[in-house]
Amino acid sequence: MLKLSAGAVSGIGNLVALSNNATAAPLDKLVERARQAGEREVVVAGGTGAYGDLVKKYFYAPFTEATGIEVVAAGGGYGEKLAKFKAMASVGRVEWDVITLSIDSLTPDIANLLDDLGDCANLPDVGSRGVDGSCLGHGVLFDIGGGVLAFDKRSFPDGHSQPASWADFWDVKTFPGPRALPNVGNPWWNLIAALEADGVSRDQLFPLDVDRAFRKLDEIKPDVTVWWKSGDQSQQLFRTGEVVMAMLFSGRAFRLRAEKIPLGISWQGAPLDAAFWAVTKGAQHPNAALALLDFIYTRPEAHAAFANESFGSTAQREAIKFLPQDARASSVIQPDNWSQIVQINRDWLAANRDAILERWSTWLAS
Repeated sequence: MLKLSAGAVSGIGNLVALSNNATAAPLDKLVERARQAGEREVVVAGGTGAYGDLVKKYFYAPFTEATGIEVVAAGGGYGEKLAKFKAMASVGRVEWDVITLSIDSLTPDIANLLDDLGDCANLPDVGSRGVDGSCLGHGVLFDIGGGVLAFDKRSFPDGHSQPASWADFWDVKTFPGPRALPNVGNPWWNLIAALEADGVSRDQLFPLDVDRAFRKLDEIKPDVTVWWKSGDQSQQLFRTGEVVMAMLFSGRAFRLRAEKIPLGISWQGAPLDAAFWAVTKGAQHPNAALALLDFIYTRPEAHAAFANESFGSTAQREAIKFLPQDARASSVIQPDNWSQIVQINRDWLAANRDAILERWSTWLAS
């Protein structure tokens, strides 16, 4: 059975090590297969900057300590990685074993460039320890969050009526005040919110009734004073009190709470914002790559620590037990919250993305 070395233990704490010792057994065969194939490293095109440093601290380094397989970190932004990945695949020279991408990019043309994991039967920790839907067939979920409804409690204080749904977001009589919505290249998030506000149930959203969604957006447009273009901008809106309500990336909302901004958060109907990890087709170290994908679903304490430092969350559902008590209720992996997430139909998105983006730009400018 795999055991963490003293170096790994010092990096993530004794509890993490104990958990790993108790749960590493399913990894043994994957790691042994990598060793027999002479795979001593795995090349990962992941995140960069402070985020990348956290991933190295809580996942890459412990993996190396536990298995002896070195993680070679490459990376870049999602768009940059995707373009380079396509170029490498087109000439049959993919340099990366694992790639991390936004879930919205997992369209059929990209899936064809990735190993088919099926139902992840060969990655037992993904199935047994991940949130529902962690196995995507051609990858596994890692970061998860959503476009939450965030509201300022200085306008809607505890003990009084507070917005909880997209219907409430559209209800400017009961909940008056300026609003903000995203304009960051994913207008289908706004269309989803509009349809939910118009009474469409989550299980009936796709295929999106685009005409109906834009008619509903027409209603709220006069009250949306900012169409924010970056996460930083969305946070600043609440710091300055420019809006009372907005759709925010969940991580940005939690950062505001950490700044003591009194923010209410609702997961009801939040579009899924997630990243996945996948093994590239033709990877030079496929067994080591599979071992890494399974490894990241072990050690729930490490996931909780990662969540605390990143203001995000991962798809390891057992981590909820190790979050601070006051963070559990609003965590996306809280089952009541996860069940309210809207997952994007990726086939629909692949077929309609360009048309939606063009119509969105025209509508916003009108």
